[in-house]
Amino acid sequence: MHTAATSRTFGTSTLRLTAFLERRFRANLMVRDRLLFDSAFVPSLNKPRSFVHLYAQLRGSFETAGGPVVTGPQVYALDDTELDHRTPDSPTFRSWGRPAVIVDIRVSAADLRVPVGLRNGPITLPSRVWDSYGAFEADPTDARLHELIVRLVEAQILSSDVAASVVRDEPERFVRLWNALRPLYEDLSTSSSLKQIAVVAKLSLRQLGRDLGDFTRTFGLYGGTFRNAIRILRLRAAVLLLSSPEGTPTDVARLIGYGSVDAMGRAFRDAQLPAPSVVQDAVRYPDVG
Repeated sequence: MHTAATSRTFGTSTLRLTAFLERRFRANLMVRDRLLFDSAFVPSLNKPRSFVHLYAQLRGSFETAGGPVVTGPQVYALDDTELDHRTPDSPTFRSWGRPAVIVDIRVSAADLRVPVGLRNGPITLPSRVWDSYGAFEADPTDARLHELIVRLVEAQILSSDVAASVVRDEPERFVRLWNALRPLYEDLSTSSSLKQIAVVAKLSLRQLGRDLGDFTRTFGLYGGTFRNAIRILRLRAAVLLLSSPEGTPTDVARLIGYGSVDAMGRAFRDAQLPAPSVVQDAVRYPDVG
């Protein structure tokens, strides 16, 4: 299992992300303090894939479009079009808090054992599963995540194959490659060239290309390549930080590394998002809850 973490502070708002990559699943622990996530503004860069998400909000407030605001632990089985690759007719939701704590586990649709879709409402889980979620929040390690996956299998939420798929000792070539890629995730950096990555990984460009292709296929990165995955992560971080009660699109562009608000605006257009100023007006944190 490969892990990486990144963090951004923006005025009194904070975004912390920890990612876990495995063959049969991908998991993210997100801590968003005084930030609002609105799935209507998810970057749209790729076609939907046959993935689904166990989206657990452990703390904070959650609101479906047209529905009531709910607080306290909730977990939903979301289709890929409801979280990673929105479509015009996808149902949407908002999530916020001081902080909001979310655990998103992405698996193949064939590995989920409950009905999928935001409209089906939250999933009922036994207390031992919620205990594992709490332990993972307190100690976000691969061991705690594996324990949570096992509990979800026992509760007949996930296929047993998901827990059995965890690889304790990764191949040396993947370890070496991830050691070179992890800093890019942590810095939300998309500017490094393949040649620079090859130097860090001590690989030829040809070998790097082969290893990156194998890595992308093995771990099912969204975006199709690691560079696109980082591009999407940067866009999502920008949209989230635009919800902060403080700052301007120019401030967000500078913090995230776009160089200018015009560059960020172009990235938003490519992702079929409104202009940053329009997004900011729509998602400004309500400063309650």
